[in-house]
Amino acid sequence: MNVKLGLFYMALSALNLGVMGALIKMMSHYYSPLENIFYRSFFMLLFLTLLYYAKPFSFKAHKKGGAFLLGWRMVIGSTSMILMCHNIYIMSLSTASAFNQSAPLYSIAIAFFIFKEPISPRLLLAGLLGVMGVILVANPYTSGLSWGQIVCGVLNGLLVAIAYSSLNRLKEYYDEGFVVFVFSLCLSVLGFIGLFIHLSPFASGYHPLRFDGSWWQWDLWVFMGIGFTGMLGQFFLTKAYMSAPVGIISPMNYTRLIWSSLFGILLGDPWLGIGEGVGMGLIVISGILITTQTRKKTHRG
Repeated sequence: MNVKLGLFYMALSALNLGVMGALIKMMSHYYSPLENIFYRSFFMLLFLTLLYYAKPFSFKAHKKGGAFLLGWRMVIGSTSMILMCHNIYIMSLSTASAFNQSAPLYSIAIAFFIFKEPISPRLLLAGLLGVMGVILVANPYTSGLSWGQIVCGVLNGLLVAIAYSSLNRLKEYYDEGFVVFVFSLCLSVLGFIGLFIHLSPFASGYHPLRFDGSWWQWDLWVFMGIGFTGMLGQFFLTKAYMSAPVGIISPMNYTRLIWSSLFGILLGDPWLGIGEGVGMGLIVISGILITTQTRKKTHRG
């Protein structure tokens, strides 16, 4: 285990995912959330195919019995990704990222209510701080969000927590590269369907790629950037978890909030209000408390 290397990989993952979110935000003024998902996933598949030839991964299951779990991961993960792109479409980039990164808070509830795991005072405190953070970020009287938008934000964090809870079990059945490949393929299909339907605010039909101006100004390059940074973000995230204990390196992932806030302001998002800023801080503290508690439990085990 190499903690410094793991932290470095996690920081690179957060940066790439922050850039990916900013590029999606740039495209959301013209393309619908499902169109963004289609192009992101399509180019991710192309880059993953190239990566496969450089570093092959197995398409065969290690053992039988993982098909249902893989299908469950695809459904939950795809819904979560659609909600994330929708949130970027209608919210500031920092607010959408805060909802997305509130997932550890919901992991506590899943562990307690589903898996009947005991909750320590530290985790209870983390949960309360996280709830307060989400309330401050989502407060309709200060954030300008409607209740429907708030529900989409909360659901995004919840579904991310559910999706991540299945990843450790999936490792018993499939290679990580195969899971990412199938996930990207599933999203590509869903995004492709979204090109031909009208389901506001998720899909509004097909909008032709713009090739206005000089060749370096084409939208094609931005979508390639979305796919490339999305692949790198996932790649470095996997490398980080393989290099060091999860509880030590996970807090570094919250630097993504910093990148999202910075990129959002550069793209024209309003400056954070005091309440939203405090709320994001509480979400970060909550996540750090949860992951460090997980590290201690793992170390004792």
